[in-house]
Amino acid sequence: MQLHVKFIIMKMKSLLFCCVFALCANMYTAKAQVNVQDSLALVDLYNSTNGPNWSNHTNWLTKAPVSTWYGIIVRRQRVWQIRLSQNNLSGSISSSIGDRDGLALLDLSYNQLGGRIPWSFGHLRLIQDLSLAHNNLSGNIPSSFGNLGAKYYSVDIDLSNNQLTGIIPSSLGNIVNLSSLYLNNNRLRDSIPSSLGNFKKFFRSLDLSYNELTGSIPSTLGNLGNTIYGSIYSIHLNNNRLSGTIPSSLGKLKLETPLYLSHNHFTFDGMELIARVFRDAIYNYQKNIPIHQKGNTLSVYAGGTLSNNTYTWFRWDGTTSKLVATIIGDSTFHPSENGRYRVKVTNSIATQLQLYSPLFDYKAPTNAVIASADNALQQDDKANLFRVYPNPAKDILHIETNGATIFSLIDQSGKVLLTTNITGKGSINISGITPGLYYLKNNSNRSVQKVVIAR
Repeated sequence: MQLHVKFIIMKMKSLLFCCVFALCANMYTAKAQVNVQDSLALVDLYNSTNGPNWSNHTNWLTKAPVSTWYGIIVRRQRVWQIRLSQNNLSGSISSSIGDRDGLALLDLSYNQLGGRIPWSFGHLRLIQDLSLAHNNLSGNIPSSFGNLGAKYYSVDIDLSNNQLTGIIPSSLGNIVNLSSLYLNNNRLRDSIPSSLGNFKKFFRSLDLSYNELTGSIPSTLGNLGNTIYGSIYSIHLNNNRLSGTIPSSLGKLKLETPLYLSHNHFTFDGMELIARVFRDAIYNYQKNIPIHQKGNTLSVYAGGTLSNNTYTWFRWDGTTSKLVATIIGDSTFHPSENGRYRVKVTNSIATQLQLYSPLFDYKAPTNAVIASADNALQQDDKANLFRVYPNPAKDILHIETNGATIFSLIDQSGKVLLTTNITGKGSINISGITPGLYYLKNNSNRSVQKVVIAR
């Protein structure tokens, strides 16, 4: 009897040991499947994005291993990739996902996600591919994005086709291994940060198109380089409000596809450079340029080398337009009658672009100055008594006159830029004057001639 009881006790101990061993083994196995905090973050994501209505949520929030949950890839006990593109996610992105420092890929694109991008995404220090494109995300791009990525991996970021607002954070320039940045089709404003020129190692694509960006293109974008792939795939800056000159540093870029600059506020300033360096660049359809009136003179500013520009003036009679003047190298026009006028400007170098003005209602002022056909003005019935050459001029303007005379160079607003004494023959150094139309005035008899400075 005692032997039998002892046998039973020993058998029970053995069974208990097996149960404990099995429990411990199961706990170890479960732990080996995925980091606990990673799995909890997935639960948060499921709950915050309406998981029950996902197109596919196979095995999510079941006892099945996390590695079998739809769209999840586990590596070394960590959630390594989350692929839930086009899966009918809605709601907002839980912030706990941004704290997963083992995550290398997060693709939530083509869903109906709203709200803001969590600040915690800046903690994704190993992320290589982050796509939140084609959602309804709003608010600013967190400046914490500057912490994304690891030292030895290239990083792709795609936030395109959302409702993001505010500025492009300069901290993005801290991601020195950024290879592609897509921020197109949002509502981003202000200027392009110069720090975006820091991407020199892996950089392939930059798309900032279809935003509300203003200002000029930073010269640092010319530093974008690629020592691994050999050239940059593409740069899209079209459909913004960019203006000003194009930095010559962009000429160093090697592009595999066209440079897109169309639908901005550019003039021919810089477009001549673009046309020479990037022969397949797309830079047409820029904003209309305004017509200015001073006295009986209409003028426009189209930028570029003045002598390369052709100004074609039309008068509108309400139903049709009539060509009234074609002027090369002179941005001014003296209408012969009142009416509605419009101008088209072309450039012999940047041939893709045609700049237009809106219709302008012109009414001649009383006692208007009469202009002769050879660009010499007559004022107060006193004929011009001096000769100016060359005209257009580049750096030096030569003058011939009778006797000793004081001459003034005046801009179109009437501001005196410089004054000099000329006796017989002389010259004026105009190398520091911005190209454009000016007036040279003989202060002795008040006669004036138009002077064009072109380079």
